[in-house]
Amino acid sequence: MISRGGPGSEGVPVAHSAVFQPIVDLAEWRVVGCEALARFADGRSPVQHLDDAARCGEQTVLEIALIRTAVVAAAALPDGLFVTVNAAGATFRHPALPDVLAGLRRPWGLELTEGPTDVDLAEIRALVTDLGGMLLVDDAGTADADAARILAARPDVVKVDRAPFWEIVADADARARLEPALAAAREVGAPLVVEGISQPEHLDVARGLGARLGQGFHLGMPTPAPELGRELSELRRRIGVDAPGL
Repeated sequence: MISRGGPGSEGVPVAHSAVFQPIVDLAEWRVVGCEALARFADGRSPVQHLDDAARCGEQTVLEIALIRTAVVAAAALPDGLFVTVNAAGATFRHPALPDVLAGLRRPWGLELTEGPTDVDLAEIRALVTDLGGMLLVDDAGTADADAARILAARPDVVKVDRAPFWEIVADADARARLEPALAAAREVGAPLVVEGISQPEHLDVARGLGARLGQGFHLGMPTPAPELGRELSELRRRIGVDAPGL
């Protein structure tokens, strides 16, 4: 999974790159940011690589490498967009993280990924505040990204996972299972991003949940940074959404 580069080396993960998926303000109908997503040259998914790294005790090493790659790639994004990157709880404590994030010359956020963490959520909140970024709770509606996590972390943004969202699309009654997380987001004043908006009809469902922002294939595909301007132009042609620089 990760080869060592010598004594004291952080290790070098297999070849990887970053792509960026647009995040759209559903009221202003405008692209306002992007989430950085990892892609690996061997074709395996980021989840598979992260699981392998976790078994070797090197998940944090890999996540720092992925964040560093995303930060470098983000320099080619159009101006006026914020960028979010993903991290498990332990990665928030990595001593290299502040210097890595300092390379982002635009507003940024850290998405606390799904999964249990031994790191105190109030500490995570304080770390991100001190670094000057946004804290996002990712995958809301899944096992660990529940109402308790939202209330303890007091994030700036809550992201609703696509799986519970698609359940609501198929069955409106499924909203009851997501309601505790939605109520917690309202209590801490965190706007919602709904992930998984892949069809035009999903927009009304997302807005019905109170979502301010949306993300999904209907709103833009994950795209390398140098090609994102072309993707945003195509997005405006296809569904009329605006974006900086267009």
